[in-house]
Amino acid sequence: MTREGRTTLRDVAEAAGVSVATCSYVLSGRADRTTPLPEPTRKRVEDAARRLGYKGNTAARSLRRQRSELIAIVYAPPVSPWLDHLTWECEDIAAARGYSVIGVPVRRLDRAAQSLRVITRGHVDGAIFTPVLSDDLDLTAARRSTRALMAFSDSLRMPGVDVVRNNVRTALAEATTYLIDAGRERIAYLSHTGVQEDRYLGYVDALEQAGREVDPALVRVGAASREDAVLVVRELLDGPNPPDAVVSESDRGGFAALQAAADRGVKVPDDLAVIGTGNTREATNSMPSLTSVGMHQLDFTEMVEALFARIDDPTLPARELLMPWVLNHRASA
Repeated sequence: MTREGRTTLRDVAEAAGVSVATCSYVLSGRADRTTPLPEPTRKRVEDAARRLGYKGNTAARSLRRQRSELIAIVYAPPVSPWLDHLTWECEDIAAARGYSVIGVPVRRLDRAAQSLRVITRGHVDGAIFTPVLSDDLDLTAARRSTRALMAFSDSLRMPGVDVVRNNVRTALAEATTYLIDAGRERIAYLSHTGVQEDRYLGYVDALEQAGREVDPALVRVGAASREDAVLVVRELLDGPNPPDAVVSESDRGGFAALQAAADRGVKVPDDLAVIGTGNTREATNSMPSLTSVGMHQLDFTEMVEALFARIDDPTLPARELLMPWVLNHRASA
């Protein structure tokens, strides 16, 4: 141990009975990336480091490897169970590679450049852009300064950027068509902040295919906030021509619609069918359970692994990962 009392790499090596080079090989994280050392050797080094309280120079290691060992998830608040699940999987996979995960909230597009400085200034090795933001933001600067980008988008095509295709517009059209085929006449729509994205366009596609026009009185903002959505759906149900179905751009809005229906004594699904978006785990536990559009199973392993593959080799051809949304039938519709 040094005179300053700080445990050194040599201290750990002596305690583990290995060379300093072997100790460095294990504690730098390289043992997980190339030819692995025997498991007993790796464990002796890690146990010795833990016992002695060794704190490696992560800044120096990152500089040597020209990596920040950080990945970012860029999202539009509020946080959802869907985002929580993505974050958990990212953290698990990142930890196995010696990486950490940070969240970058973008609340307003006019301030996005400030929020994204951590990415555009090269402070992360990779970034995941969640749905909607992938299409609303210009990713050019982020692409130049970051080793790897992954974006949820059905339309984005940018060299060197991997994308996840969910076929959102088609999925929402199929959900709305399901309601039309079930005899629903007045289908309301809850959007996040506007009506220019693929989710809304899928709703419009289905109505037009059925020879119906969009009723502006049935298209409301509210899906981003459960509190707002409850008020909006109550207002719709209290009107002279209440809807007999609701499609929400989020499961959050769908749960709010179930609450508003209960408040007004409206039976679901007899008098009001409700479909959410996201297929979160909560959808199976609500009363009644919520029919929802989304990935049949929330599993982001393939896309996170692809992000790390590009971090290791930024010259890889861009990939398109197909994770199509489907209508997951439950009791609410």
